[in-house]
Amino acid sequence: MTLMTARPPRPDLDQMLLGGLRELDITQDDHDRVVQRYQEFGEVLDDLWAPTLGSNRVFAQGSFMLGTVVRNVNRNDDIDIDIVALRDIARSSITQETLKAEVGAAVHAYARRPAAGSPRVDESERCWTLSWPGMHMDILPAIPDAEVGRDNLLITDKAVREWQHSNPAGYARWFASRSASQLIASGELEEKRLDIAAVPEWRQRTTLQRVVQALKRHRDVFFAEKSGGRPASIVITTLAAHAYSGGSDLHHVLREVIAGMPDRLRRVDGAWALPNPAQAGENFVDSWAAEPWRASNFFEWLTAAESTFNAIETKAGLDQTIPSLEAAFGSRFATGASRGLADYLRGARDTGSLRVRSGGALSVTSAIPAGVPSRPVVGHGFAGGPTH
Repeated sequence: MTLMTARPPRPDLDQMLLGGLRELDITQDDHDRVVQRYQEFGEVLDDLWAPTLGSNRVFAQGSFMLGTVVRNVNRNDDIDIDIVALRDIARSSITQETLKAEVGAAVHAYARRPAAGSPRVDESERCWTLSWPGMHMDILPAIPDAEVGRDNLLITDKAVREWQHSNPAGYARWFASRSASQLIASGELEEKRLDIAAVPEWRQRTTLQRVVQALKRHRDVFFAEKSGGRPASIVITTLAAHAYSGGSDLHHVLREVIAGMPDRLRRVDGAWALPNPAQAGENFVDSWAAEPWRASNFFEWLTAAESTFNAIETKAGLDQTIPSLEAAFGSRFATGASRGLADYLRGARDTGSLRVRSGGALSVTSAIPAGVPSRPVVGHGFAGGPTH
């Protein structure tokens, strides 16, 4: 990666980026629909596991838990939720195959409910997936990792005989600890025998959360034609959190984070390694050893992301940046960026700092280089006259 040069803040660009990201946030209706389906599935699983004496749980993990949800380009901007179905049972009392089948039975039983909305059911190596138009839910079966304790899990994987290690709750705590306290964007569920933990509802997000959203969206657009080869969200999220050192200037932080992301990737015995900060036994890039093209794809994307965020601030005027953002993040993002730009320019006009430079490019007073001719933009009232 190239060394990052110091540049003055670009509040206008930050507002465009934030506007685009807000457009990708889930709506209240989306959130409520996720919670309803998540809770209803938990009730089915509760009935199945009622005889178990332990403390069974269903809880969110991944982007919903971290506050980094971003709509999926390849699925028509849909949203997804990752959940863990945890059966509190000893490792010696159950096999991976049995646990996977139990959760699969609950998934199929829920899908057959008339109120479920006829979701499609799919099985992958580690989880089950319920899919609706505009939404999909990945359900990961797990049991406690009693030898390690505190939130550590053993998860299923059809491709290997041994249980796999994970710790999504511990990871969420680590990610939160990496976030700055400064925010840049301004109900518990009913419990039965099985603890259906509440799905977080993010009304405010930190700079780090927005950084991760921006990087994930850029990745999705970059790999729009080959989604199977895109870098995993957990890899991007972990490297971004490691590289984040604070700050609320979103564009500057993005450039800084991208420059620092490769530093935490290690080579161990010739293989790439990125340990789970909450569970050292889990290597987030273990698949790179057998499929080295995944590493190539990651570095190819990271170079493209660096180029994108360096280039968007070099446009001649604020209004010329939108097409570049659309190319990098998609039309939905560009729509939100346009709104963010409009709000920013409206505020600048109202304070008298919006100017028109030679050639017609819009800029704000503090962003115009010394000696460049410009004139103020005058606001208009309803009758077409100037506002006062």
